[in-house]
Amino acid sequence: MGDNGKPTVGIFGFTGCAGCQLNILNIEDHLLELLELVDITTWRMAKSENSKGPWDIAFVEGSIAKQEEVVRIKAIRENSRILVAIGACATHGGLPAMRNFRDIDEMKRIVYGEKNDHVDVIPIKRVADYIHVDYELPGCPMDKDEFIRTVKALAVGKTPDIPNYSVCYECKIRENACLLKENKFCMGPVTSAGCGAICPTYGAPCEGCRGPVAQVNWGAEYKILKEMGATDDDIKRRFLKYCPVVADTPEFKELNF
Repeated sequence: MGDNGKPTVGIFGFTGCAGCQLNILNIEDHLLELLELVDITTWRMAKSENSKGPWDIAFVEGSIAKQEEVVRIKAIRENSRILVAIGACATHGGLPAMRNFRDIDEMKRIVYGEKNDHVDVIPIKRVADYIHVDYELPGCPMDKDEFIRTVKALAVGKTPDIPNYSVCYECKIRENACLLKENKFCMGPVTSAGCGAICPTYGAPCEGCRGPVAQVNWGAEYKILKEMGATDDDIKRRFLKYCPVVADTPEFKELNF
């Protein structure tokens, strides 16, 4: 706790677009409400003076793409009582992790030339691959309302209510028409809920940015999309677009792409 009796909070960014941090800035009136509950002592995007910790709660955005970032995320973990990964990059590797499917040495040579030994580049991984993560708020970007609920819960010592069911359930609650029945390649059946099914609600198929739901059935989704005319390449790209790290899971490898 800080001197004012509020939990101290640090907000940190790693490799990504910083969209999740911008989403926090965009919560507008709610930001003042949250500042009544917590004391944000570190946030380089929004503060000129920042604490070096410790923090009661750390929110971490972005994937881990450099050795320097490995060192930094471990230091943040050591100085944080609770650590929350926010956004697809932090929780599942996100779009940056698609780099892992290319030859890193070749890419370094193309971008930096032959003398590139100084370039700090490692395979991109999620935050949880290096440290213990207490909670994850997925999405690209993470959902603002879910962030607000999480801060409020943690500020008073409660466990955040993070959904553990698919986007399809949220579509049914909203009484949305099923986009799969309209022959649209929707990832709703295999994607974690929490976004309010915002894309399907406006007629756009779920892209899977919140990552796979617990006990995901890749095989069933694969069968549905194949029957709709999708190619193996179409399906693989959709499955891995926001979550390239799932390519290494046993469940995904069973698909034998």
